[in-house]
Amino acid sequence: MKKNNILTIAILTVFLSATVFFINACKKSTFEQSDEKKIIDNKSSSMVNYILNFKKKMEYYKNNPGLKSNEKKQVDESVTDWESTINLIYCYSYLELSDVVVYDTIIALPTISEDSILMTDVSDKYYNEIVYAVQSQYFQAPFPDSVKKLMVVDLEKTVGGDSLSITSMIGNTIPCDMPAYDWYWGEKQGVCISHQYITEQDAATIAAQNTRNYFHENPPQGTHWYFINVENHFIKNPVLYPNPENQPPNDNFEDYLVYYADANIGNGLTENVRCLENATELAFYKQNYINFTQNWIDDSNGKKFKDCFYEGKEKTYPIHIILHRLKNTWIGFRYHTEIALNNVDNY
Repeated sequence: MKKNNILTIAILTVFLSATVFFINACKKSTFEQSDEKKIIDNKSSSMVNYILNFKKKMEYYKNNPGLKSNEKKQVDESVTDWESTINLIYCYSYLELSDVVVYDTIIALPTISEDSILMTDVSDKYYNEIVYAVQSQYFQAPFPDSVKKLMVVDLEKTVGGDSLSITSMIGNTIPCDMPAYDWYWGEKQGVCISHQYITEQDAATIAAQNTRNYFHENPPQGTHWYFINVENHFIKNPVLYPNPENQPPNDNFEDYLVYYADANIGNGLTENVRCLENATELAFYKQNYINFTQNWIDDSNGKKFKDCFYEGKEKTYPIHIILHRLKNTWIGFRYHTEIALNNVDNY
C-alpha cells in the first residue's frame, strides 16, 4: 500500500475524531473562531495526538527491551509514522536559507512477516538506526551548529522493498541578501563577471530560494507548520522538457523549460550561455520551476509545498553540458501545532 493510501485512512480517522471534538467544543460560549477554523485546528490537534501516541508506544518498547510482544504494525504504515514523527519533532518549515545540503542513507528494514513488522522492531529501528542516520546527516552538514536547521526528512522503501531510503535536507539560516544580479548557471560560481558569492550561490540556488519564497505561508499565530506523508518530485533530465516557444536544438538560450546547454549547440558554452541575466533568462527559469511545483501540488490531492533543492552541474562525459537539476521538491499534508521543535542533535 502506498503512503498516500495509508494517510488517506489516517486522515479519515483523524477527521472523524476531530468532528466529535468539534461538536463538543461548540457547546462552549467562549469559543469564538469560525466553524471552518475549528475543524482545521481539530484536525491538526488530532494528527499531533496520533503521532505522539505512536511515539509514546515506541518509547514504551524502548524502555522495556526484554518485553515479549506479538504486536505488529503494517510496513508502509510504519514508514509513514516514522517519517511523520521525525518531521513533527525535529523539522522546520519555510525558513529563508542561504545554502542547503541533501544527504541520502539506506538501511535495512526489520524482518517483515505477512507485510508487517513487530512493534518491538519498529521501536528498535526508529531509535537505534533511523534517528541516528538523520542525526549523522545533520552533523555532516558543513554549517555552524548555531545556524543550521533540519528542514525535511523523507523516508521511502527502496525498489526491492527490504530497505529504507532516508533523505534529509539541512539548511543554513545565516541571512543572505541577494540583490537582482546576473548569476552563473551553477557550481556555486556566483555573480557573473565579478564572481561575487563564489562557493555560496549560483542561478540554481537563487531559483530554489525564489520557489521557497513564492510558496511561503505564515502559520496561525503562535504555531508552526509541520508536514506528514512527504513525497519528492524531481527533474534530472531537462531535455525531456523542451520549450514549446523555442524548439531545441536551437542556440542554448531557453531551449528547454529547465536550464540546459550543450557544447555542440550554437557557439558552445560561451560566457553568455553560462551567465543567466536576471531580468530575462533567470526570470524565465524561476517561473518555470514555480510552474512545475504548482503542477505537482495540483495533482497531489491537497498537499502543500514543503521545501526544495536545485543544483547547477557541469558534465563533460559522454557529452559536455551544463544544466540544472531540480533534484528535490518535497510536498506533504500540512498541519500546525504549538509543540516546540527539538534539535535532532539532542534527541
